[in-house]
Formats: sequence, structure tokens, C-alpha cells
Amino acid sequence: MLCRVSPTFKSMLSNQLTLYDEPIFVENYTLEDFKEFLTFIYSGKCQLTNENIFAMVDIAEFYCVPSFKTICEEFLTKTELALGNICQMIEISNKYSLSEINQLVIDFASKNISTFLKNEQFYGLEKCTLKKILELCDKTEHQEVVFEAVYKWAEKQAKENLEADNGLNLNETIKEQISDFLPFLNFQNMRIDFLTFFVAKQTNIFTVSELRDILWDGSRVHVHIIDENGKKIKGELKCDEMNKAVDEIKSLKYKCCFFPYWRTIRQKSLTPSKYIKNEKIDWYLVYCSRGYLVITHRENISDSDYLLAEMFADDGFILNEKCKIEIV
Repeated sequence: MLCRVSPTFKSMLSNQLTLYDEPIFVENYTLEDFKEFLTFIYSGKCQLTNENIFAMVDIAEFYCVPSFKTICEEFLTKTELALGNICQMIEISNKYSLSEINQLVIDFASKNISTFLKNEQFYGLEKCTLKKILELCDKTEHQEVVFEAVYKWAEKQAKENLEADNGLNLNETIKEQISDFLPFLNFQNMRIDFLTFFVAKQTNIFTVSELRDILWDGSRVHVHIIDENGKKIKGELKCDEMNKAVDEIKSLKYKCCFFPYWRTIRQKSLTPSKYIKNEKIDWYLVYCSRGYLVITHRENISDSDYLLAEMFADDGFILNEKCKIEIV
């Protein structure tokens, strides 16, 4: 009966691994918990409680009994989530691949982000779990609390890495840990004093250029042109009939340019451009007289060109036919 239900039992009870008359010791579980597990195997019923449920999930996993694991997960879905048990529930859902529980705990943590981050167990979260929580949380509130907690989480991970390899640089390691979270943080909703004294000065992990990019207002429309090496030239898109221009550029996202332009069917706007050619700006994105989208140097702009964006290039950016364009 045991061998039919569990491949682990089948292995343990085979003649190849144990003698006929030798007892098999169960050392990792209590007598009461193991008895409940056997009761389920023989009767399909058992007594699950808040006290034994985590041991039961482990038993179900160790002995490879999917049906028992299912009823354990069903029990856990009815457990009331609170700040006192949320980190343990996250750990259990990840460890045993309990997808339904994982979704519930991620939702709970994201909706209670400011208080959840004050839990000491938060600092033991896996990176992928923290990323999921930040992705779902409200970006309009508590952004200072969120960034400070995420920074301290990254600092803890970095120091642990440094202990394993003394050749690493602390700031660079923190930056590497925190970089994946930046898209899920709303710096525009942080106080100026916090940005100045904590993000810029105390963390000391961002360059001036990086801070400028981070603080770029996400409510505006930005256009990036990326070369084959990942270098960018980027700017803020400003024009009348913005939605049409955005849709057109989005349709070109996966198309390489026909150096130095992308063919479009855009008609030049009758309204003057919001940009005026500036001697301090080298590059512009324009609609030329034929309606094509062109990245061009200031000196090559003609009166018939319609200026869409002032463009700022990364060091080493190469403009050629392999460049691609996108809205961000």
C-alpha cells in the first residue's frame, strides 16, 4: 500500500536498500505528525492544524504524495494572513512550489507594503519574491519607506557576498542587488529632502547621470534609440497629436532603421514644433519633409523638419542601420 502511494516509501522498503527484518527509522518528524500522514494514506482523512501544517507540507513533499500536498495547500489557503506569519508563508510557498498560496501572500504583502517592510524577516526574502511584491504594490504611497527598506535589504545581501569574496566593492555590490528593483520604485513620489540626503548622499551608489535618469518624470513620454551594443540616445517626445506619434514609434520598435531614418507615412503637423533648435543640443529626432522619422545632428536640420525631441547620447553610442527605436 505504501509503495503504491509513495515512490519514497518504495525506495525505502525495497530489498536493495534495507534488510527484511530491520526497522526503518523516521527521524525528521514527530510520532503524531507521521501518524496523521499514515492515516491519510489509508483512509484519505487526517487532522490538519495550524501547529502541524508546515510539518505536513514537508512530509507530503519528502514522501512525494501529491494528493496529500494538495489538501495541505487547501488548508493553508484558509489561513488568515497577518504580519506575524506572512514571511513564513512566503518561505513555505516558495520552498514547496505552492502557487496558489504564493499568489495570496504576494498580494497581501504588496497591499500592506509599509508595515510589511518593517518585519525583520523581510530581510531574508529571496530576490525574486521581493521583486514580485514591489511590482504589485501601490506606487503612490510610502515610497521613502519602500526605497529605504529595499536599500537595507540590498546592503545585507551585499555584505554577505563580501564575506564570501573580499575582492568585491560594497557600493557596486549594493547597486547590482538593487538595480532590478528600480523600475518598481516611484522616485517622483519621494520627498525632495529624502532624495537629497538619503538617495543621493547617504546611499552613494548612483552617479549624477544615473540620478538624472532615475528622477526623469515617468508621466512624460520618452523615446530611446538603442544601438547594437546597447548604448542609447534618448529624449523627451513633445508634439501635437502625441498619441498618433507614440503609436507610430511603437510600431517601429522591432524594426531596424534605414540609416539614418525609419520610413513612416506621417504628415508634417501644421502646428509649430514645441522645440526650437538650440545651439547647446547636438542631436534631434525629427519628421523630415517626406514624413520619415530621422535622427539628425543640429547642423543638418532644415526649415522643413519638424522637431520631435532633443536627444542625449550615451558615450560610445553608434548611429547606424542596426539601431532600433522604442517608447519608454
